[in-house]
Amino acid sequence: MATATLPTPSSSVARAGSATSAAVLSVLGTIAAIGIAAIGLLVVPVALLVAFGPSLLAMF
Repeated sequence: MATATLPTPSSSVARAGSATSAAVLSVLGTIAAIGIAAIGLLVVPVALLVAFGPSLLAMF
């Protein structure tokens, strides 16, 4: 079985560019994860409002 080798960038410019893009993707991934967690935290209060909101409003 033959294996293929992938070309690796040998210039420092290519390495700096890939490091920069990796950092940008890391930051964007972190922002997305925080956003998903924030939406997840809003699910319970919204469900409580839907379930108990009408009965609480009827009391007033």
